[in-house]
Amino acid sequence: MNPTVQRLIANFGAALSSLREQGTRVFFSALGVFVAMVAILLLIGIARGVQKDVAGQVRDLGVNVLVVLPARVDTSQMSFNPNLGGQSYLKPSHAEALARQPGVVQTALLTFIGGGISFGGTQAFPVLIAATPSWFEMHPTQLKEGRVYGPADKGKRVAVIGGVAAKKLFGKTTAIGKEVLINDEEYAVIGVTEDEASENSLFSMGGFQNVVYVPFREFHAQTPDAQIDRIMVQSQPEAEPRELVKRLDAVLGQSLNAQQYSVLTQEDLLGLVYRLMNIVTWLLTGLTSIALFVGGIGIMAVMVMSVTERTREIGIRKTVGAQRTDVFQQFVFESILIALVGGAAGFVFSALVSWVLASYTVIKPELTPSLVLFGLGVCVLVGVLSGMVPAIRAGRMEPVAALRRE
Repeated sequence: MNPTVQRLIANFGAALSSLREQGTRVFFSALGVFVAMVAILLLIGIARGVQKDVAGQVRDLGVNVLVVLPARVDTSQMSFNPNLGGQSYLKPSHAEALARQPGVVQTALLTFIGGGISFGGTQAFPVLIAATPSWFEMHPTQLKEGRVYGPADKGKRVAVIGGVAAKKLFGKTTAIGKEVLINDEEYAVIGVTEDEASENSLFSMGGFQNVVYVPFREFHAQTPDAQIDRIMVQSQPEAEPRELVKRLDAVLGQSLNAQQYSVLTQEDLLGLVYRLMNIVTWLLTGLTSIALFVGGIGIMAVMVMSVTERTREIGIRKTVGAQRTDVFQQFVFESILIALVGGAAGFVFSALVSWVLASYTVIKPELTPSLVLFGLGVCVLVGVLSGMVPAIRAGRMEPVAALRRE
């Protein structure tokens, strides 16, 4: 075996032996790194889980679906026009014009309705949406029971409710045929959607499984002043999204100001989500770095005291033939091992907490192998940097001077 490798192994063994004799000190010095590792894995893992959840909600819009918003959205800067939550200038005529464009299969109109739904004194507050029947053709809708409304339901007050609202209002009994009150207006339930994965989602209360759909035309006949909040456009599979967006943008631009609308693809929406979550992740990383700094200072303080207390040991090792690099490596190895002990314990604790959260709550942390390796790598780096100064100090000690010290 290479002599250099043999010395490294010997120095590593000396570090292990020394740490076994300092169990209490190792525990307290590793505690800071443990806290930092837990902070890194849990906070960033939860942020990634939220990102995955939101991305899933965006993908639930359907295949080859573009979204027309009633305001200008700058996807490069994540700057939203305040009008996005206010006045909409979108009209049914805009949807009809878009539907005639090459590459477009059909369009759907959506209006968000305020208020809630009640049955027999029980109330629920899902997302209320007035949608045209074509929405169900472009949006994948899995039904637990019943059906969705269509052209045959013209003039009828019917509703399709989500699984979350149905469970709260009707429990385990069927909802089909029941009359519910939506903003004090009676609607007959004809369908209940189901998606267990989404019902267990962090955003199920604002996702497609907590939605009550009512026919768009009937709602607007009752509420003529209601605005159109979204125009959904289903494109043909072979249509190139960016080129289609340009054509649709040009059509809308003939009657609307550029600040009054945006045409976005699912990739645009996901890009906004990812940019926002990346900012959050970096902020969390910055916060957890404070815990790492504190943990590193703790290891350094312990190692400095260890060098002072083990001066005679260092002198004896050098007297029997240990070189400066041997002593240096031993103390660096000790520092790294302390950091790894804290990091490994932090990983085990984080994995346990993540499992509990994923099993009993709607929070689903994402502890990916890359994230775990990143955390452990940072722990090693903290160990190296924290042990460097004490190791240099120990390596520079003269054997005779070290033996003379009590």
